[in-house]
Amino acid sequence: MESMDEKEAWAVVPGAEQLALHVCTFIATTGLVGVATWFICSRMTSSTGGAADDFFAGGRSLRWYVVAGSLMLTNLSTEQLVGLNGSVYKDQNLAGIWLEAGAAIAMIITATVFLPRYMSLGLTTTSGFLGERFDLFTRTMGSVLFLLYYVFVLCPIALYTGALAIRNIFDLQSLPLWSISAIIGTFGACYALFGGLKAVAVSDCLNGIGLLIVGIWVPAAALYQLGGVSDLFHEPEVLKPLVEHSVLAPWHVNFSGLFLTNVYYWSTNQVIVQRALAARSLADGQKGVLFAASMKVVGFIFLCLPGTIGLLLVRRNASISRNGEPFTVPKNDEVYPELVKAVMPLWSLGFFAAVLVGSVLSSFNSALNSAATIFGLEIYKVYINKD
Repeated sequence: MESMDEKEAWAVVPGAEQLALHVCTFIATTGLVGVATWFICSRMTSSTGGAADDFFAGGRSLRWYVVAGSLMLTNLSTEQLVGLNGSVYKDQNLAGIWLEAGAAIAMIITATVFLPRYMSLGLTTTSGFLGERFDLFTRTMGSVLFLLYYVFVLCPIALYTGALAIRNIFDLQSLPLWSISAIIGTFGACYALFGGLKAVAVSDCLNGIGLLIVGIWVPAAALYQLGGVSDLFHEPEVLKPLVEHSVLAPWHVNFSGLFLTNVYYWSTNQVIVQRALAARSLADGQKGVLFAASMKVVGFIFLCLPGTIGLLLVRRNASISRNGEPFTVPKNDEVYPELVKAVMPLWSLGFFAAVLVGSVLSSFNSALNSAATIFGLEIYKVYINKD
């Protein structure tokens, strides 16, 4: 065994021992994040707004780096890691990079235009602004639409992509996706309901550190297997950011409809704006949003580049897997999990799983907390219990 290199040594470790290693690493990483979250939250000051303000707005006590970390992880979940890389792989170009660049522009608008207005009105929900600007009916209609979107679109997508990634990375093909989704959803629901926005935001920030590490690690390791950065330019057509025929983002859409979509998402979406509204001051909220915007500029490194590298590896029939077989991608959405499984060392998969589950829980918890906020403040308090 001593004469083998690390990859060969791990290849002969029995499956049960590998699984035990992954589980132990996963539990240790997740437990560390949980303890750190409790420690930080217990030392954060709260506002005088009471329990409701603590639960829905984090006690208006979040510092700028917590806001930034929470924004990053709420957005950079598995629906982005899996979905966007899968779209880049399918499109065979880098048109998806505009989703990240356009988001940065929209976030600057959020920090300089929308956030000062929201905070000057003392709002907790973005639909509350509709009430200030128009009337109660418009406010309620916006709240209901947000609720339906979170329940029937955002939460299912977060659970599906997270379960898909977990199942593929750890070869859990015998488990149906719904069972993995149910486990993640149950855990996330308990976390969101008992911890409130403050716990969700702090854990997001901590998991965001791990996500950045993994996000850079995967494309770097994949590039090494490909042959280096220079090998990317051997087929320059896959690096084109502006293309006419793109399922993801045709070039003309980037300067019209996509801009409006980004402004909606980053400036009026309760899941996103709620983090900035929970900042301890306008300056903290603005700095958090702007720092997250700067990270979106380089976000293509882990949201688009792995899909491109996976495409090139498939085209070249590269043998980078541990069993020596050529790298293959059964479905578009599986390019990122397959790449992780092929290039990441086995000992790191438990850590990766913890970060991945953390990102899934971030999106899921955020949607649940925002849905609870909208229902509690815009439906229950307005129509059911007005006291």
